[in-house]
Amino acid sequence: VKLTELSASFFVLGKEADSIVNDGSQEMCVLAALIEAGEGGLSMSDLQGLVGKDVCKIGMGNCLKNKWAKKEKDGKLVAVVKMEDVKDEVRELLQQLKEGGGDPKSLDDKDVTALKRRKLISLVTRKSYSIVRGPSYSSTRVKRAADLTKEMLDSGKWKETPFKEYNFKTLGESVGGGYLHPLLKVRAEFRKILMEMGFHEMPTNKWVESSFWNFDSLFQPQSHPARDAHDTFFIKEPAQTVLVPEEYYDKVKTMHEVGGSGSIGYRYDFKREGEFFCQSVASRSTISLGSGRLKYNLHINIFHHQMQS
Repeated sequence: VKLTELSASFFVLGKEADSIVNDGSQEMCVLAALIEAGEGGLSMSDLQGLVGKDVCKIGMGNCLKNKWAKKEKDGKLVAVVKMEDVKDEVRELLQQLKEGGGDPKSLDDKDVTALKRRKLISLVTRKSYSIVRGPSYSSTRVKRAADLTKEMLDSGKWKETPFKEYNFKTLGESVGGGYLHPLLKVRAEFRKILMEMGFHEMPTNKWVESSFWNFDSLFQPQSHPARDAHDTFFIKEPAQTVLVPEEYYDKVKTMHEVGGSGSIGYRYDFKREGEFFCQSVASRSTISLGSGRLKYNLHINIFHHQMQS
């Protein structure tokens, strides 16, 4: 179907305007009362008693404005024209507008402005819709297909099937980038605080390490079950490492065999070569080995040089 919006504007008369159409305008009522009173005129209170307070307020002002009446020294109002010499223009304009069905074109813009200023008329816009049959009108509703299927191609039904229109310029729904877990936010906040205090992060990107740093430097005995093949992934190629600091190796070996600094050690022969021992290469089993390396580097780069100097 085709839908067309229709709009029509027209003026409607208010309650006061209907009263003017039936009885005449306020200024004509005031003038009639003043003419009937004669040359003596009427005081404000007498005029209000005859025509009413509201009619007197509006009609008196318009009579003075149109020079139909004048105010004497004693404050009384006296008519200066006869009834047959004037005409009720407001009443005529309202009757003309009413007979024209409120058509704005039935009056001049100047007259419409004057009536709207006195709040006698108001513009109303009425909207309506026209519905007519479109070129694809059908008495039965047919659901349009969204996809072209294999069955349609095989049977040839696609030739008669109505399809939905495709909008190739439309954008797909935006994909969000995800959100941080609350614990990750807390970790990031703690990291920021510690870094601002002067702490440094340990390097944790070393995935393959010797058993010396994996276990021995952390003073884990070589007979510990965690060093067996079922708990640790050992590397075949290269199977051994040569990057063991000799000075530190001797200290670690001594600590394992006889102890030191209050420890009695593990009381066994510390082995350097062989499967699962010091120089064997394994995947990193814990990030604690990073702290062992870091402490060793701090000792070499800081404390050692200070002691020498």
